[in-house]
Amino acid sequence: MPKQPIKRPVVALDTSNQLGLFALEAGSGVAEKTVSKPKGVQFKDPDPRSILLNGVRLDEHLIRTGETSALKVRQLLQQQCWLEFEAAYRPGGRPAYAPRAMVGLILYGIMRGITSLRDLEQFARVDLGCMWVSGGILPDHSILGRFIQRHADYLSEDFFISLTRQVLRVTGSDTHTVSGDGTVIEAAASRYRVVKEEALKQAVEQAQQAVAEAPQDEKRGQRLEQLQAAEQMLQARKAAKQAKGKNADGMQITAVEPEAVIQPLKDKKSFAPSYKPSVLANAVRVIVAQAVDASSETQVVAGMLEQAKAQGKVEAALFDSGYHCKGVLEATGEREIELLCPEGQSQGGSWNKQSEKYYPKSRFHYDAQQDSYRCPQGQDLTRLSEYKGSERYPGYVQYGTAACETCEQRGGCTKSVQGRRIKRYAEDAAKQVLRDKMEKPEVRERYLKRQGMVEPVFSQLKCRQGLRRFRRRGLKAVRCEFALHAMAYNLSRAMALWAWAISFIFRGLLFALTSGVRQGKVRIFLGCFCKPMPGNIQPVLVRL
Repeated sequence: MPKQPIKRPVVALDTSNQLGLFALEAGSGVAEKTVSKPKGVQFKDPDPRSILLNGVRLDEHLIRTGETSALKVRQLLQQQCWLEFEAAYRPGGRPAYAPRAMVGLILYGIMRGITSLRDLEQFARVDLGCMWVSGGILPDHSILGRFIQRHADYLSEDFFISLTRQVLRVTGSDTHTVSGDGTVIEAAASRYRVVKEEALKQAVEQAQQAVAEAPQDEKRGQRLEQLQAAEQMLQARKAAKQAKGKNADGMQITAVEPEAVIQPLKDKKSFAPSYKPSVLANAVRVIVAQAVDASSETQVVAGMLEQAKAQGKVEAALFDSGYHCKGVLEATGEREIELLCPEGQSQGGSWNKQSEKYYPKSRFHYDAQQDSYRCPQGQDLTRLSEYKGSERYPGYVQYGTAACETCEQRGGCTKSVQGRRIKRYAEDAAKQVLRDKMEKPEVRERYLKRQGMVEPVFSQLKCRQGLRRFRRRGLKAVRCEFALHAMAYNLSRAMALWAWAISFIFRGLLFALTSGVRQGKVRIFLGCFCKPMPGNIQPVLVRL
């Protein structure tokens, strides 16, 4: 359907009665200015310095009340290049809101936990900090939605990298060591509207019949296309699952959002249409890479490493045991990045994979010279057969022994009548090297920093920014939404590090002065700032 023109009246912040009061800076008495851009494009870019509260300039009021985060956010955004946004507009017509003001409004709202477009519309009208960041623009919720849709691709990738690079400079942090993790976020589709294959086929037949009765009805045609797309998606997932030798009967899908996968949520008790967003965070918990996949956390690792490399050199990557797989090994190996990833839980003496039923494969030690495995009971498993592999299944070499027949521990090892069989794949050699490295105490000490680097990121995204459920439908829209959350989080993180550094300096000076320390000792005390500090806050102090 063609886009309908917006007929609602445009609301603007009235500063006409304040111009006579404001004369603090030259040229600052202009209520609203239009900035000429290449190709004759003009934008509404209001100056927030013209906003007064009882004769007091807005930024002065924010400083007096301690709400200075809006000032820092606007300053960071002013340092960004907005030509890519502006290139999407054409000359003529009413000037559009400046992209810097629109992005500032959206990100500042998400920082405050406002994610609904209608709530953002109201937020722009009542929040003083938002007025300073956006310049006092008052866009309609539909204008906000169309802005996000127009720039979805650029916001999801290139602008995220550009803004994150700026945050890294402000915080003085780097990408040398990154920590990765993912989570499950429920999709906008209702869990109560999922259907199985039989019900979906019936719905498609009913929609086809409805279209035949009224072929001119656009809504019926759109409904049929939606159902057919869901049917194709379900068949593709069913074929992929069957190719892995798994039972695909009873698979479900939601017609309104077929790209979302019915999978268990974090509570492991309920299933719902959802997506899996993932992040890479650095030592000061700045998100340096982000991605969203329908159902996998490991398939996006290569892309996230490329995002992180676009902002600096990546030397080491830390992941939990869920990433101990061929894809992650290859992604880090190809980029010459050190991988720290245990095979099992990083608790207790052994970090290898554990099982209460049978001896895991990690308990069988491979001898490269003899080309055999040694089982926990001391028996050798020799080469029995070899499978060269196919397009669907990877190749492997199978090992076994006849000693299983008389072994007393056979019940805890296998139930097969042939005895225990071990399959060695091409990536098993790299896994063994990683397994041996993770046994070293110094490596384990480095790895234990992973949880503190990345786990709090999702806590803030969910609890502070309200990312417990996506509001937009479709994988492309969800990726853009998560990128906005990641950028808002990075701005919040920069503000937090800046505030912590100021507080650290203030407390240090206050301690030195109130302790009656001589001037020479004061200099010695301030010299302590050159030493490592909690949270790697030293680079922030240098930039202050």
